[in-house]
Amino acid sequence: LRGQIVFSGMAAAQSVEAKFSTPDAPTLSEPDRPAYLPFGVGESLEYSVSWGKVFKAGTAKVMTKELVDYQGHDVFKVSVVGKSSAAVAIFYKVREEMESLIDAKEGFTRRYWGKTKENGNLRERLYEFDQERNLVMYKNHKNKQATYQIPYGIHDEVSSVFHIRAAKLEVGTPVYVQVFAKPDVVTVKCNVIKREKINVPAGEFQTILVEPELTFDGVMKKGKMKIWFTDDERRMPVKVKSKMTIGSIIVQLEKYEVGNNPA
Repeated sequence: LRGQIVFSGMAAAQSVEAKFSTPDAPTLSEPDRPAYLPFGVGESLEYSVSWGKVFKAGTAKVMTKELVDYQGHDVFKVSVVGKSSAAVAIFYKVREEMESLIDAKEGFTRRYWGKTKENGNLRERLYEFDQERNLVMYKNHKNKQATYQIPYGIHDEVSSVFHIRAAKLEVGTPVYVQVFAKPDVVTVKCNVIKREKINVPAGEFQTILVEPELTFDGVMKKGKMKIWFTDDERRMPVKVKSKMTIGSIIVQLEKYEVGNNPA
């Protein structure tokens, strides 16, 4: 089980209908700049990942580590580390690491790196996004390289969730996010369902429920994924529920530390 399921569900859609062919650069309107980014340096979110309601399958930790300069742009360095629990590791050992450089002004991705170690097999991938030139450069651990055309404002699987956090969430009004899922650009519709109070191991939170529509079958089953964000200025994801090929998965916030005041 991959503990970073919070961030990979929407980007796994390699075959969704809303995609662009790669020979010609997509022509899309420029995305809205977020009014503010509801996270800051020092934010730390720790999750448990369970099959059903009781069996602990893994853990995940999301950290906004620092604000750095990347090719002349101020970016937040966000890391995600997920790993299988000791019980699951006996028969299926997984460790996943991801790092996204999120533009501090525009809110989209500038660079994405990921590494997966699964039962001793290692996979690594790097995406460098040149948003202004509508290009992304890809390289993997076998030194395979490729260049793809993208629309301005595209997201990776980590920055896409941070994009929803920064969006204006109003019940009944969907939010759309475009994600690069090699070799395609996919558009995911995220329905804003309702506000409700829920309890997770980290405490009781007033939340707003968002359901991204997954229009494919794969690791994630076709249907709706549910994400509960705190209904405040921080918009922390506190719970995720989704059906997978291996059964239902529940991700819950165990503990957290807030970062600097949202910008």
